[in-house]
Amino acid sequence: MSNTFETLARFLDRYSDEVEGRELEEVPPQIKPKLRDFALGAIAERERQELARLLKENPSWVASLADEARMVREREA
Repeated sequence: MSNTFETLARFLDRYSDEVEGRELEEVPPQIKPKLRDFALGAIAERERQELARLLKENPSWVASLADEARMVREREA
């Protein structure tokens, strides 16, 4: 799991301006807690795979995931 989070963190560090610059489509309320859990590293493998599929289908949601990951990193700093 930590390898997945590290990969995401490297992606965010490298491409955060690009992700922030895109128009954000509203993330459904039932997905927001899953993005938060993903950013915290507290999501089961099956749910993580499903969320990865949803993110691939809805790339504008990556910005919300990036926001969640940033909040986690700021809390840990």
